[in-house]
Amino acid sequence: MATVIGKKPCAKCNKGEGGGVTTCNGCRQIFCTKHFVEHRLELSHQMDTISQDHDILRDELAKDSSTHSILTRIDNWEQESISRIQAAAENARIELRQYVDRTKNDLKCSVEKMTTELQLSQKSDDFTENDLKRWTEQLKELRKKLDTPAILSINNEDEVKSSITLIQIHEKQRPSTPTIRTSDHRSYCLKESNHTMTDRQQRSSTPISRTCDQRHLTNRDHIPTLADKQQRPSTPTLRPLNHRLSNSTTMEKFEEIDGKAVLSEDNLVVTCCLASILTQPIVYGANRYSTGKHQIRFRIEKMGDQRLFFGIIRSLENISRSGQAQNNNNFSLYGWWDLNETIVNGKTQTSKYRSIVTTGDELTLILDCENKQIQLQHHRTKRLAQCSLDLDKCPFPWKIVIRLQSAGDCIRILR
Repeated sequence: MATVIGKKPCAKCNKGEGGGVTTCNGCRQIFCTKHFVEHRLELSHQMDTISQDHDILRDELAKDSSTHSILTRIDNWEQESISRIQAAAENARIELRQYVDRTKNDLKCSVEKMTTELQLSQKSDDFTENDLKRWTEQLKELRKKLDTPAILSINNEDEVKSSITLIQIHEKQRPSTPTIRTSDHRSYCLKESNHTMTDRQQRSSTPISRTCDQRHLTNRDHIPTLADKQQRPSTPTLRPLNHRLSNSTTMEKFEEIDGKAVLSEDNLVVTCCLASILTQPIVYGANRYSTGKHQIRFRIEKMGDQRLFFGIIRSLENISRSGQAQNNNNFSLYGWWDLNETIVNGKTQTSKYRSIVTTGDELTLILDCENKQIQLQHHRTKRLAQCSLDLDKCPFPWKIVIRLQSAGDCIRILR
């Protein structure tokens, strides 16, 4: 008797005996005639979708690559760097002109003095060979100073702190989103970063003042190291090179004094000799600040009953003695009397007088040119006063200014 061989049912309709007539070589399922045709139609639709995605990708690859989002970051960095370089160059020109003018004025004074001496000697006819020799040497020395002034140098970024961080394209091991690595090794998603150069340009310059506790502050501008080369990744990131130096103490000195005070120890110490409303010493620093972040640390060697002022002013301006000490017409003056009374645009903004600074205390004045702000750190109490600057009122370059009020007041710059 003949044996009937059973057939497997269709995977779609689950028909009984005789349902499945063919097997798909891909999914290995058995279908009846009707559902096999439908199965092939589904595969055709999937093929059409893949073809469309392929065509879209091919068209995007053919488009101009200049619209990449990271290219926008590079363009912003380029424009900001150019602006900073131009500002630094203009500041250097101003400082050079000031130096040349000071040199000429010094020479004019020397020449005028010599002119008077020559005229008197000629009129009285009492000069000798020694006088002639001395005048000849003086003329040679003056001529030498005019033709070859004191040697000037241009510091490169290995000698001073640079505020321009160079960048380069660096590939990483397939991160999910292109990132930018900063000099303190923190990474942010480009689409989430709030620290782009464009954002910094748009920050408000409205003066503000606040005091905060500094127990948890950290030094973020340390010297970064380049990461080791990684294996062939696929997504580009922006990575800065190591051209930003750490915020070490700036090599500052006292230079100009208005009032009764003396400098000593290579201009690192200033001492008030006599103090009255007309003679209270106002002392200015030698450096000029336009870029980067700088720290000048002071120690109060001796302090009387009156408060001390620490702050900055535009380099081409000095404090006017008209009016009261805490309020004057110097719109570029910013800083603090003691630590609680803030001066903004030459005017008192907060007046919560309570003596904090005293003999033996150390303070650090921080000039953050990049973020247009200054800070005063009081180390004993771990307090930090902060003030934002309006560049329209106080343009670069800046110079530090200190005011003493009591005879015997003495401040030292620490290095």
